[in-house]
Order: sequence, then structure tokens, then C-alpha cells
Amino acid sequence: MTLKIYGMSASRTSRNLWMAEELGIAYEHIPVKIADAASDPDIARLNPNLRIPVIEDDGVVITESMAINLYLAAKHGGPLAAGNAAEAGLMAQWSFWAVTDLEALSLTVLLHRLVLRGEARDAARAEAAEASLARPLAVLDKALAKGDGWLVGGRFTVADLNVSAIVHWLAAARMDLSGVPHVADWVKRCRDRDAAKTAQKLP
Repeated sequence: MTLKIYGMSASRTSRNLWMAEELGIAYEHIPVKIADAASDPDIARLNPNLRIPVIEDDGVVITESMAINLYLAAKHGGPLAAGNAAEAGLMAQWSFWAVTDLEALSLTVLLHRLVLRGEARDAARAEAAEASLARPLAVLDKALAKGDGWLVGGRFTVADLNVSAIVHWLAAARMDLSGVPHVADWVKRCRDRDAAKTAQKLP
């Protein structure tokens, strides 16, 4: 059975589409919109949280974009996956760190710098989020400098994909990343990959 990925690309599902493209695996993309997820029969059947993304893969159902990518890496192997237990731990560490330390703040910046319009946009909220991001971005910058430009194993892995998918929101919102030059260079290299560009064009 072909891997099925449920969710629109303009959502966290983009991470999973990008991962599938990096792995070069066959998949079926069902572009469920965020607003439609709660009423979509497939989502209701697969995810009790009524959210995207969700995958079905040979009877395995997984939700949460980071967990999906870690699963796909573990299943298919290759350079994106962990080569040993230490790498697996670090890949999970960085993925969970991105969700807890980066994602909410980065989404606030994206919304209030780029997505929202008119009175809904609040520059003060964006500025506060950017200030709060200074510390985690400095942590990331130091790690990239130490790791020869990558997070784990000196190569592009699922950790880079998962974390850069969030940091990309800041770049898209034109946040000044000049103070974290390793981050700025890294996110550009990640997003310039052919698989990332392909995933971004999907519905």
C-alpha cells in the first residue's frame, strides 16, 4: 500500500511532503485544508484530534509532523536517518526542541509580519516574539557552527529538515537573521534543496 499523506502543503504537512521527496519514495498526497480537517471523514477516521497532518503507511497511522518524519527516516534509512542510537537521540532532541522553543514564537512572527492583514496584524506581538527568539536562535547558531553547518553527524538529516521547516517561517517573514549567520546560511541551504522546492509547490 502506498504511503498516504493527508494535509495541505501550506501547513505543517509541508514537512512530511518534503521528507517524502527527500527519500524519493512513492506517496499519495491528499491535500486536506486546515479548516476542513475537523469535518473530513478520513481525518475523523485516522486522527481523534481532528487535525492534519496524518499519514497512513501499510496499516500504520501516525499524526504529528515531527513524529511522522522521524518514523519515515527510521523506516527508510539512508543519510537522513540515524546511523546509531546517539544520532537517533540527537535527531529527536532537535525535533522536540524546535516544537517547544521555536515553533509558537516563529508562528507569531510569521502571522504578524506576513500573513495577517489590517488591524489583525500586531507589530508589538511580532517584536516581542522576535526578542524571545534571540536565545534559542543563538543556541541553534552555536550548534551549527560546532557541527560544520549541520545539526547531527555533519550532514543534512531529518533533524535539519524538521528544525529548518520552522526557522523558514522567520526567513519568509523577513526577520533579520544577520546576528545568527550560521542559522541564516543553513536555512537557505536547506530550503534550496530540490525536494523542499518540490514540496512547496504542492497543493
